[in-house]
This record gives sequence, C-alpha cells and structure tokens, in this order.
Amino acid sequence: MWKILIVFGTRPELIKLAPIIQKLKDLKDWNTIVVASGQHKELIEPILPLFDIQIHYNLSCSNIDLIENSTCISKSLVEILRKERPNLILVQGDTLTTYVASFVAFLEKIPIVHLEAGLRSRNKFSPFPEEIYRILTDDLSDVFLAPTEKAYENLILEGKREDRIFLIGNTVVDALNMVLQRLDQDKLYSTLGLKLKIDSSILKSEPKVLITSHRRENIGEPLKKICRAVKALALKYPEIIFIWSLHKNPMVRQIVINELREHPKNLILTEALSYPETVLLLRDSILVMTDSGGIQEEVPSFRKAVLVLRNVTERSETIKYGFGFLVGQEEEKIINTFKYVYENKEFQNRLDSIPNPYGDGLSSERFVALLKCDKFLSFLAEYPNSDREVLDECKSLVGQFNYRYSYS
Repeated sequence: MWKILIVFGTRPELIKLAPIIQKLKDLKDWNTIVVASGQHKELIEPILPLFDIQIHYNLSCSNIDLIENSTCISKSLVEILRKERPNLILVQGDTLTTYVASFVAFLEKIPIVHLEAGLRSRNKFSPFPEEIYRILTDDLSDVFLAPTEKAYENLILEGKREDRIFLIGNTVVDALNMVLQRLDQDKLYSTLGLKLKIDSSILKSEPKVLITSHRRENIGEPLKKICRAVKALALKYPEIIFIWSLHKNPMVRQIVINELREHPKNLILTEALSYPETVLLLRDSILVMTDSGGIQEEVPSFRKAVLVLRNVTERSETIKYGFGFLVGQEEEKIINTFKYVYENKEFQNRLDSIPNPYGDGLSSERFVALLKCDKFLSFLAEYPNSDREVLDECKSLVGQFNYRYSYS
C-alpha cells in the first residue's frame, strides 16, 4: 500500500486539489492523508462537503503574521510526517503552507510533487510573497505538474529535469466542471438575493460585474485607486450591478469599506462569497475585475473577460489568449479598459472561439495516470537514492490525455 499526504492551507488550494482527492478514492493501492494548515479556516469549511472531502489532520495555524504561522505549520507538520511516513507529499500553488510543507518534507527526505509548478511573474515583490514561495517550492520539489505550456517552459529554462516535468493542465477546470454539475441556480440566486439585499429576479436578469481584491502589494494607495475607479464605473453605468466580494484580510476590508462608505446603489459590498456563488457569478457576469490568480484561470472556462488589477501576472496565458487585460491600479486605465470591453460587442463575441489555455478538465486523471506508472513507483521506492530513475516512459501514460493548444 502506497501513501500520499496532501497539504493545503487556503480555499484556492483546496479547490484545485479536490478533483485529485476525489480520483484518489478510486485507487485501491493508495492511502490518502489530507492535512489542513488552517490558513483559511472559515473559507474552507463549506468546500469540504461540496467535494466530499475529509480532513485527517488540522494544524489550526491561522496567525496573520507569516513568521509566526510558518513556525506553527512546520512544528505541527513534522510530527505528522514522522508518524505517517508517506511515500510522497503533494502540495499546490504558492502559499505559505505550500512552501513550508515542501521545506519540512525536504528535511524529512520525503518526495515532493508540486501541483501548478512553473508559474512566474519574474518580479519577487509581485505577487508578494507568492512569487518567492513558488520558486522555493519548485527548487525543493522532485516532480513538477505544470498547468500550461508556458509553465513547462519556465521549468526547463530554470534547469529542472524534463523527465520529471508533466504537462497536465490546471485542475481548476476539473473543479469547475464538478461544481457546475451540482449547481442549483435558482436556490443560489435566492440565497444571493437575500445576502445582497436585492430581488433575486433582478439580480438574475440584470448585467453584473464581479469584483475581488486581496493582494498584499495592492494594500494601501493602490487599493484606494481601485475603489475610486469602481465607484466611477458604477456611476457611469447605472444599469450594471457591481458586486464586490470582500476578502477576510482586515487591512483589505478596512480600506474598501472606508473608501466606499458612500457609493451608488448599484455597487454592492458583500461578505466573501461561497465557491458555488462565485462560480455562478463568474458564469453570469458580463466581465470580472480581480487581482486573484485563481479567477484569472477560471474566466476562460466561461469565455468571459477579466480586468487584472495588477501590473504583472504569472497567468500570462489569460492575457495572451485574449481573455484579460492588465490594468494595474490607475483609475483612468481601469475605466477606459472597462469601457472598451463592455461596449465592444465584437470583442465579446470573439471570446467564444478562443480555446481554454488551462486545459480540458482531465488534469486529475493525468495525475492518477502518473501514480500508476511503474517507473514513478520505482522512483518513490528508492528515494532519496533515485536520481538515476528516468520517468520519460510515464509521460506517455500521462500524455494519453493530451490537451496542448497553440493560439496566436
């Protein structure tokens, strides 16, 4: 019996790991241990029943101070690793939990597989501190699951072994497909109407824009500028319902609430939306405004445009393929780009013909195919003395679910 230990801390991590956790339930030769660090305690609770996930260990590490929280995660996790002695540890993305878990696994000489490896903005302070977390995680990892061809190329350029890099797509597409199959639209709109204090039939029928912002590099004057731009847009387009989903970070919340204390009636500030509510609004909004990396990956599945409230993005495919625009935090640029997207019907129609750069919804199946590869199992069995194990033949198993796209 093989054992895989999956560690996550935030809601986006859990969402992207959920399809893999589901697939692992069908593998008789694998025992799955799920560990939550506690970074997003409240936000992950509704996700667990949605995807039928059981947490085996909860570290309860939720200190907003990154140094204190990293200490908590590392001390708690090392005890679990020594108790469970998994054959590998799977981490996702670029959070504090991802990096600390990788570092602890490295010290314990446990193989590390990084889901969503290879993303780069090439700016160590944007996103901060995520850019450094993912670089360090990749430096510690043994096997890399790249979500896009660009991420794959980044890893090659950095000298990572190509036989250890697998292009599997982004599991966020798998997760979206799972949620869409279970979406009760009428019930969700009824719940949203009560939450937003607006008639659900109006909310359902009127044009909507979803807004989120939480990046640390935007806290302060940049976020204030974003607030002013959104307020100006709400005044300019009274026919649109602007819905701002507030992040739990108290510094972010304070700025948004203070800046938008007085705002038009068609601009609604709401507590953080559930994942099904977010998916519903992503599907039904006319466009999205965000600094979230996950949402940048989700909008192509719905053929929607996104205004990225950042100066650089590691999800360059969203921009390259034509789904998004980097607008930064300057009011004039945000307003002018919004005007172009909203009033340009030809642009909106063109989105329907663009392929999704983040995959086809089979990413979790590709990962399971890797776990069935004999060479990969030999690599795990001989670790850490398995440098000579070449995993090229595993690529043919994973590659049977091929999704490579080219678009210009």
